[in-house]
Amino acid sequence: MSEETSDSESQDIQEHNETVRALSAGLLQIYEPKLREVKENLKELINKQNDLQIAMTSEKNAFSSRQIEEVNEMVLKTKAYKDKVARIKMQMHQIHQRTKNLRAKALEIQELKVNQCATKLQQLHYEESLVANSKRTPRKS
Repeated sequence: MSEETSDSESQDIQEHNETVRALSAGLLQIYEPKLREVKENLKELINKQNDLQIAMTSEKNAFSSRQIEEVNEMVLKTKAYKDKVARIKMQMHQIHQRTKNLRAKALEIQELKVNQCATKLQQLHYEESLVANSKRTPRKS
């Protein structure tokens, strides 16, 4: 009996193996073309993703280069404007000093003129008083 069971078991195992092979072959026939297509689509997708990544990296580098150039231009402009502001500030300081000196000279000249006018006026008053005194006193001849 044990031989019969073992024969029967081995026959069951063979049938089972054949069934598994048949089912596997059927499943492969059904799904293998679709899986191959999916595999090809995945390869194509990965290639496109790689191309896109390369394109994005180069665009990023190009964009970064442009930004760096723009920043450099802005730095140069800023330096030029800073120098220009420094020159204008220096010129304004010089103009302020000149104006200050001119005002001081104008005040000196004004004081000098006032003094000259006062001196002339005193001289005129003195001369008038002399003339008036000479008319008051009779002359002895």
